[in-house]
Amino acid sequence: MKKIKFPAKVLMVLHSSGLTGPNKATVSLLKAMDKDKYKVDVACPRDGDLSKVLREAGIFRVPLEFGRNRDILTAIDLIRILKRNNYHVLHGHMGRVGPMICASGKMAGVPAIILTEHMNDSSHTWMREDKLRLRIHHLFHMLSNSILDRVIAVSECARISYIARQGMREDKVVTIYNSTRIMEDHRVLDDSARTSLREELRFGENTLVVGTVGRLIKEKGHEDVVMAGRRVLHKYPEARFLVVGDGPQRAYLEALARKEGLADKCIFLGFRRDMDDVMRAIDILVQPTHRECPESFGLVLIEAMARRKAVIASDIEPFREIIKDGENGLLFSEKDVTALADKLTILLEDRAIVRLLAERAFCVVKERFNPESAARKTEELYSDILRSKGYDLTEYA
Repeated sequence: MKKIKFPAKVLMVLHSSGLTGPNKATVSLLKAMDKDKYKVDVACPRDGDLSKVLREAGIFRVPLEFGRNRDILTAIDLIRILKRNNYHVLHGHMGRVGPMICASGKMAGVPAIILTEHMNDSSHTWMREDKLRLRIHHLFHMLSNSILDRVIAVSECARISYIARQGMREDKVVTIYNSTRIMEDHRVLDDSARTSLREELRFGENTLVVGTVGRLIKEKGHEDVVMAGRRVLHKYPEARFLVVGDGPQRAYLEALARKEGLADKCIFLGFRRDMDDVMRAIDILVQPTHRECPESFGLVLIEAMARRKAVIASDIEPFREIIKDGENGLLFSEKDVTALADKLTILLEDRAIVRLLAERAFCVVKERFNPESAARKTEELYSDILRSKGYDLTEYA
């Protein structure tokens, strides 16, 4: 039996350089990993916010560039990295490059190969009009599925979706929820950052602030928030709305807000790097995503819940795995502006309910979506796969 002395070596591959939702969740996971058991390096593009965050966290980064016109070069570079450092586990993150990561791991002789799936789109809507691309996509995934030891899905609905669209054996796809750091300190609710951002926006300290965060695309449903805001502000003119993020719909949404008379009450902040400060400044987070958006989880939801914020979300599958309506948040019928306005009205009328839902939300995240739990499950998966390949890990534990 082959033996591995802890810490075993893992290379995690991230193909984008920004602080996207999947990348933020991965960083939370990495910080919680047991470094005495698994030493995790990260291969990712050289430039971008992700590299800075990894450096600040003390996580070793291996430069690896990606691009549609350099897949072969990337594969060659990855094979060299894997062979040079004798990694025991290759853990890639899904996307167009998933099959390439799997093939590189196989050619380099890595014992355990895993991919994390961050999407939930059984219809392949991003390429539905290109039949040739779809066939090539399926062909490459059939190849990678034969190489993979496991696929990690970040929610149960993402797991079901992946099995359906890729034909993967059910026992090879496991669910490990995304996680976020837990804000234990109650002072995050009323510290200077909350006050300063509110002063910058000319909000009163007692003003109830409703925020929505995400890329400004139609499928994310931000138009529903603007239209619900018009109804709510007619009754509660002291409330304020924040729209955080950028995207192709920003100009349209800003024009819509002006048309509906919300120009000074619905503020568009654009893309922000100081999301901790933004989260502190709001009281209620709304996530109005539509079903046609291939949402696999609800990272922004748990980020807000971890900061003791009340949350309202559209009633779609991934959000139902996080929120129980009326217990730790509120759900409204997808695309139903009247229903969203009614839910907002419930919270604007009674701050005690806001505080109660916020505290229950925090408890749920602390119990189910904490980085330590995700890290232990990931480490256990690594160990199970290596043992199944004939490696002895117990002697050195």
